[in-house]
Formats: sequence, structure tokens, C-alpha cells
Amino acid sequence: MKHGNVIVGQSGGPTAVINSSLAGVFKTARDRGANKVFGMQNGIAGFLEGRYVDLSEHIQTDLHIELLKRTPSAYLGSCRYKLPEIEENEEIYIKIFKMLNDLEIEHFFYIGGNDSMDTIKKLSHYGEKINSSIRFMGVPKTIDNDLAETDHTPGYGSAAKFIATVMKEIIKDANVYGNQNIHIVEIMGRNAGWLTASAALSKGEDCIGPDLIYLPEKVFDVDSFLSSIENLRKNKKSIVVAVSEGIKLKDGRYVCELISSQSQFKDSFGHVALGGTAQFLSNTITQEFGCKSRAIDLNILQRCGSHMVSRVDITEAFVAGGHAVEASFRGETGKMIIFNRVTNNPYQCTTQPFDINKIANIEKKVPLEWITDNGTYVSPEFLSYARPLIQAELSPIMVDGLPSHLYN
Repeated sequence: MKHGNVIVGQSGGPTAVINSSLAGVFKTARDRGANKVFGMQNGIAGFLEGRYVDLSEHIQTDLHIELLKRTPSAYLGSCRYKLPEIEENEEIYIKIFKMLNDLEIEHFFYIGGNDSMDTIKKLSHYGEKINSSIRFMGVPKTIDNDLAETDHTPGYGSAAKFIATVMKEIIKDANVYGNQNIHIVEIMGRNAGWLTASAALSKGEDCIGPDLIYLPEKVFDVDSFLSSIENLRKNKKSIVVAVSEGIKLKDGRYVCELISSQSQFKDSFGHVALGGTAQFLSNTITQEFGCKSRAIDLNILQRCGSHMVSRVDITEAFVAGGHAVEASFRGETGKMIIFNRVTNNPYQCTTQPFDINKIANIEKKVPLEWITDNGTYVSPEFLSYARPLIQAELSPIMVDGLPSHLYN
């Protein structure tokens, strides 16, 4: 059966597997009879500037698809662009829909996180308002794992695998010398601590795991933190702590805002720029105890490390893209593909399209019952939830000793 033209975009922070979802959209749309598959360059912001490509000119073989799946970052480029409310600026919607109609687009897919699903919500609402036949579908993506209604989000499993692996390596390194040393590892996570919690996955027969874990879901107290460090110093030479970049004080300020020079830059969604939490805590420890302390900021490495992706994650990312296409071709619109967990062991998940209005602009946080009462670690329930998501590997396609990526 033939279908009309398709357009797909990527938005928000990249992940190690966001391009696997793009591959899933492209391959499924092509195999199901789409006439053309266009790609927005730099998301909806780039599309508004008239920047898009015919993906068939760039993805021409099965090898290209396999390379795309294994390519980190966002192949089409990304953006952080907030569409205005319809009643505030209807002209921008008129422009978008005219451009879509000029390209004879019947199916619109957006791969992204919470802010990206806001775009799907607004476009589908406007489409409904003007009785447009264009269908709008969201494909989930975020290392933050904070999208509502879905059990988990593609991108999270690979980032969690990377973090847990790096934590094991940091803990090994920290134990080399006999002198006192304290490592504070800063991990992404503004309001949800899913990524930082994954540091606990490093604990096993061959690794003691981090000594303390602090998530944004619990109020952070500097004095209590220093007291915990002091108690650990009595019996341990080496201490490793995992902290979310977004941990907050009782008064609502981010810990990183205690740095007098901290920038107050805000993006288009009003998010305050974060960074420096580990450095502040490390400096505070040195001043308080006079011992060596080091801040380690994993930064973008945790989202772009495609050399060790979770096979579960990269496969589910591809499936999410494909199932979004199938749902749209069946007539669904204003939905996002979600994952429903059936069992942990053996791990099984199903997918379904879900109402975007119950997802957009809603953050899913780590359940408080999965965080210890004193707020310094996570529970076995979290480990049972997260461990299946990091299983197995999909090796890069190596050329001349290095991973090969699809480029445009």
C-alpha cells in the first residue's frame, strides 16, 4: 500500500541511540510504501528556515542503515526550540502547515524528550483545529528517562551502561594509592535522578560501588553531606560519590548556584544552565578536611558514548521509530510510542501509542521509595528496574581501528 510523504526531525539533547530511532522511522516508512522520507535539519527550528533533506539521497544501502544505528549524536542535527502557544502566534503554525502541505507531507515524526513532545502536542492540536489530515507522532528519546507514562526511554539504557562502567573504572583508579582521596562524580539530571542512580549498577562482586549517591528528588544539605564524608573518612582511604548536577538545597536553589560566578543563562524553555556541582562540593571538602579531592564531570560523554551501547537500548530505539510509523500509517495522531514492562526476568516489554497530552510537559522522577530514607543511595528495586536496560552490546563497525559513523 502506498502512503504519502513523511518528514522526521530530531530535537533536544542527543543520545547514543537517537539515530537508531531515525533509522527505524526511515526503514519502516520506506518498507511500508512511503513516497518520500524527508529529514528536518536542526529540528523544527531548521525546518522553519526551509532546511530539510531527502533522506533517500543519504541513506542508500542496508550498510548505511546499520552505520546510522551505531552513529552517536543527532544525524539530522538538533535544536532547543519552543513553539509558542497557538493563540499567541498562530502565524508560525500557518507557516509550518503551509510548508508541510507544499511538501505533500502526510506523516510527521519528532524524536525527542519532554520539550519535543510539547511540539507534537501543539502541532497535533493545531492540525485538529484546522481539520488537517497530517498525522503527528512522537518517538521517545532522552538519557534523562523522565518521560511520563513510558516504563523507560530509549537513550537511557546506554547512558546508564556508560555511567556504571565509568564508575567501576573510577573506583578502581581511586584505590591505587594508599593516601586519602575523595572523588565527586557529577552526572546529568536536572530534576530527575535516573542517570545518577545508575551509578549503583557498578556495585558487584568485583566492585564496591559508589559510597554515596545524591539525587534531585531529595533535598540536599551541605552539612549532612560533609558529616557523611567525615564518617566515611574514619574507615576508608578512598571515597567515591555520585551526584546529580541538579541537586537542590532546601530553599530551592541548585547547589551549583552557590558558586558566585555561576552563569544564569537560560535556554528557550527557561532552564537554568547547570554545571559545577561536583567542583563546588570537592572544593568544600578540601577546605573542610584538608585532604585531596577531585571533581569529575562526565558531561556530554554520557550521552555521546556509542562505543558501548546497550543492545537492548539500541534495539528498542529502532523499534520505537518503526512502531511510530506503523501507528501513524494506521491513522493514529497526537500520540507517542511508550514501553510497557511485562517482566524483569526474563525482561519483556511491549509498545503502544499513547496520548501526547498525558506526556508532554510532565516529568517522571525516581520514586521516593527507590531512594533510601537518608537520601544517600538507591534501593534494590531500582537495580531490578535498571539492570535489564543495560544488557548486551552492539559493537561499532570498525574501520582502521576506530568506530565508523554515517556522515552527511
